[in-house]
Amino acid sequence: MSERWHVAVVLLAVAIVVGPRWRPRPSPDPWEQDRRQVAQQLQQEASRWSPEQARARLASSPALAWRVGALSWLFATAVGIGCVAGWRALRRRRAGKPWLRGAWWHVPVVPWGVWDVIKVFAWLIVLTQMAALAVAVVLRAWHLPWPDRYLAATVQTMVADGLALALVAVLIVRHHRAPVKTLGLHGRALGRQITAGLHGYLVWLPLFLVVVGLVALISRWGAWEVKPQAVVVMLLQESRPRRLLLLMGMIALVGPVAEEIIFRGVVYAALRRRWGMRWGLLGSAALFAGLHGDPLAFGPIFVLGCLLGWLYEQTGSLVPSMTVHFVHNSVMLITALTARDVLRFLGTGS
Repeated sequence: MSERWHVAVVLLAVAIVVGPRWRPRPSPDPWEQDRRQVAQQLQQEASRWSPEQARARLASSPALAWRVGALSWLFATAVGIGCVAGWRALRRRRAGKPWLRGAWWHVPVVPWGVWDVIKVFAWLIVLTQMAALAVAVVLRAWHLPWPDRYLAATVQTMVADGLALALVAVLIVRHHRAPVKTLGLHGRALGRQITAGLHGYLVWLPLFLVVVGLVALISRWGAWEVKPQAVVVMLLQESRPRRLLLLMGMIALVGPVAEEIIFRGVVYAALRRRWGMRWGLLGSAALFAGLHGDPLAFGPIFVLGCLLGWLYEQTGSLVPSMTVHFVHNSVMLITALTARDVLRFLGTGS
């Protein structure tokens, strides 16, 4: 394909992204309304129930109380193990030893660059908009009802992940005739790679809590309203089993695989080739956090992106970072579902 087509698509993608920001919105954003509603509900329940009252109320539901207790105990244990593992890792580093034990692979030198990354994201923006427009035309032409907003958002995200992987295959792998292992995908010593990912997640967990605490203090000092992300809102409000299962699959499985291939296998590798490991790590993590679209969540997600890129740099494989991404999303998923059940249970009390 001629480079003129790619340039035209990049310009069109910029117009799609920038255009709506210059037009006044005729009606409030429903997602913003949902986030504000959930945030207000959380504040109301927090002011309504003291910790002692909440524990007494939960005692009447042993199964739910056990879930909350088990989750709290497991999380506290993981943080404690992470502190010990981090201290041992620092001792190894001061002794001149590598962070991770054993021999690992190097991040492959890739043939693609920053322009290739821009093309992938530009085509992704244009194609997703074209797909959404095509669906809207079909629904209007056949007088079909509009799908549920939560279901539409879940399917749209999964389609976008699939399109992103297809674009990587066409514009990166095929165009540069690069083997798949250049993306950091290989199954050698799979168990050791998964273990490295779990070890990295435990070491990172205390730092994550510190960053979350700092964000909470900054938001309180600045009187900023803390609102959950849209995906958390969907988990808290969705109760239909099939749609909830689809959403859980997107969060725990599809997202980690697709995002690691794109942000670490493609973006980090390109930035690393152009500006070196440090700026590649910071740049890919900043892009990863920025595309989540939540200013207050930028810090924690940025730190997570740094860990994911660092694991790829240390191991030369995406399996450890995929493991971390899967575990973290699963922990957030279980926490959100438990919080949903607790809120619903407390909401039935007087």
